[in-house]
Amino acid sequence: MKRRDPARWAMAGVFGVAMLGGGCLTAGRNFNAAPVPQIEKGVTTREDVRRHFGEPFRQGLDDGHESWTYVYNRWSLFAPARSKDLYVVFNGDGTVRSYTYNSNLER
Repeated sequence: MKRRDPARWAMAGVFGVAMLGGGCLTAGRNFNAAPVPQIEKGVTTREDVRRHFGEPFRQGLDDGHESWTYVYNRWSLFAPARSKDLYVVFNGDGTVRSYTYNSNLER
């Protein structure tokens, strides 16, 4: 007989209550994606990214290079899911090395 994981059931309960209570659940912070096309590799700086998008939701390392992640996800019982994420990797000199933007929303 399988043993039930109480943490999994608790998380499912929280998700269920949130969805039923408010009809929606949000993860991350909404950010203005309009400046994404202005990002230039080797030119746009860390401070430019912070000025356009605010503080990152998460920071980390990508193959030894500093990375910032901006995330916004919203699920609803009454509307399609909405999501967008921006992942930026910086060179050692603080300029953008690479970036990826994905969304199911219009910018």
